[in-house]
Amino acid sequence: SSSDGSAKFTMVFEMENKTQETSFSRPSSSELSSPLGRIARYVASTGQILNIGDVTSWLKQEVSDNNENPIRSILCMPIVNGKRCIIGVAQLINKVHKMMDNEAIMYEEVENIGGLRNAIFFNSQDNGSVFTDSDVSIFEAFAIFCGLGIHNTQMYESACKLMAKQKVALECLSYHATASNDDALRLTTDPIPSAEQFNLYSFTFTDFDLSDEDTCRATVRMFKACNVIEKFHIPYDVLCRWVLSVKKNYR
Repeated sequence: SSSDGSAKFTMVFEMENKTQETSFSRPSSSELSSPLGRIARYVASTGQILNIGDVTSWLKQEVSDNNENPIRSILCMPIVNGKRCIIGVAQLINKVHKMMDNEAIMYEEVENIGGLRNAIFFNSQDNGSVFTDSDVSIFEAFAIFCGLGIHNTQMYESACKLMAKQKVALECLSYHATASNDDALRLTTDPIPSAEQFNLYSFTFTDFDLSDEDTCRATVRMFKACNVIEKFHIPYDVLCRWVLSVKKNYR
């Protein structure tokens, strides 16, 4: 069918009905190919809400959960993000008197050709009556909050990856773009000729005749002549390193 192979659930969150204990695991291939897995992939692919009152008649076979409890009714709906993209599937199994007293199974990071998807499954061992329209409305509200939580988690993970890439890029840029310690120390200890020697105050001044080293010295002299170093409390070694870094990266 169109749902086969369209999505792959890679993480399972399960909450037991009676003990309320939760666990995380990777789903096995048999679980992914089970009737519950096929229904979840169908909803993830089509975006339709499924409210199945008689699972045996609908699937033409008897279905049970991992604990061999018979599955009688299923309510399954997609989870979407702010862009209306399906990022998950929520599923209620076997309605009880209190709808949320259920065993929960959550499949996260569902891989799909179009992107990531997630799925949430709720399962109860009791009853199995049909889900009503009121149940559907309540579950839709729950799915909205699930979508918000999953989307925020995905955004946070993306931001962390981007920050890590940025950190590496800045470290590489800093290594290649910053002047070496030896060059900075050499300029710091070099005597800086006066502005008159560089002819800086003349309208006929040109730097074409200056070497790269003399150009850096003339630049430092301009900072000194304008009293910028004292006025803004610039460390002299920092200024020299900055001048050399500009020279190194100048096109």
